[in-house]
Amino acid sequence: MTKEKIDRRGFFKKASAITATAATAMSFEERALLAHQEQQAGRGPQPGQGRGGQPGRGPRPQVTTVTPGPMPMGKLGNLKVSRLIAGHNLVGFQAHSRDLIYVSQLLQAYFTDDKILDTWQKCEELGINASFLRIENHMMQCAHRYKQERQGKMQWIAQIVINEQDQSHDIDAAMELGASAAYIRGLEGDRFWKAGRPDIIAKAIERIKSYKIPTALASHEIDTLLWSEQQKFDVDFYVKTFNNAQYWSAEKAVKPNPDWKPSEKELAQSEFGAATHDNIWETKPHATAEFFAKVKKPFVAYKVLAAGAIWPRDGFKYAFDNGADFLCVGMYDFQLIEDVSIVKELMAGKLDRKRDWVAEAVSA
Repeated sequence: MTKEKIDRRGFFKKASAITATAATAMSFEERALLAHQEQQAGRGPQPGQGRGGQPGRGPRPQVTTVTPGPMPMGKLGNLKVSRLIAGHNLVGFQAHSRDLIYVSQLLQAYFTDDKILDTWQKCEELGINASFLRIENHMMQCAHRYKQERQGKMQWIAQIVINEQDQSHDIDAAMELGASAAYIRGLEGDRFWKAGRPDIIAKAIERIKSYKIPTALASHEIDTLLWSEQQKFDVDFYVKTFNNAQYWSAEKAVKPNPDWKPSEKELAQSEFGAATHDNIWETKPHATAEFFAKVKKPFVAYKVLAAGAIWPRDGFKYAFDNGADFLCVGMYDFQLIEDVSIVKELMAGKLDRKRDWVAEAVSA
């Protein structure tokens, strides 16, 4: 059976005539096109729905006007940092892609070197004054170009990869570029917590702090940060994954075990299944919020949108409401205006924050 071809006018005529029940039988492409037509007519998704009328799904409307006013800023050590920080995965050709096999190639095709520089420049124009930076040749070359060719003023927060033999290479390279702050990567934070090697973490922290810049430990597991506090690591802030796991590909919530007790292998009880599906990276959100309610160090939250599975307004609000001082978000250039606007609107009084701002507010 051949598939019926429907031209644009014919589709809209068909779509306007069908009932709500019949609409469920339409293809995804037809539903997306109908949603776009409704948005153009001023009948976009209802509050609480995702882009396109379904939770978290459908086309993303283009936002072209930024909410007026200065970008909210907070103090991170001796730095003045925008509450929204640019992530480095997308411009570094890495993205959580679940079971899609073409995403890295797509990113490489989209993010030419000039597009990377354009994206950083647009970030600065919109008030984002800091970006995470992976210490690898291509991204470092782009950062050098950005400084030289665009006179960029971006503050680089360097991601430091360490191992048992070397705790200094990445930080030394980052400081040659002029990094403003640095953090030990979450994969290493988690690995050395599980290996019981506080000495490796302590040596890396000491090396970073020798440059007199704000220093952090990152993690995916809240256990790593609980361990960090036990070890009394000399860090200035923490970088932690944080989202509510309320999206379709997340693992299901698990029932609390009333007999559970902390052990050498687990310091906080899991709240969701451990499988990541290449996107979750947060199985203990309540424990994360409880940890930061007690710890007076600035909290930079990342993976707050679960690799694009959570609507930005929902993900940003959840993270800010539950203790984050800053959000690090990987963003395409066409998402920047919307995401900046959401942060401004939330910070203007639309939060139900349960933790004091540890990174105190400063003027832009």
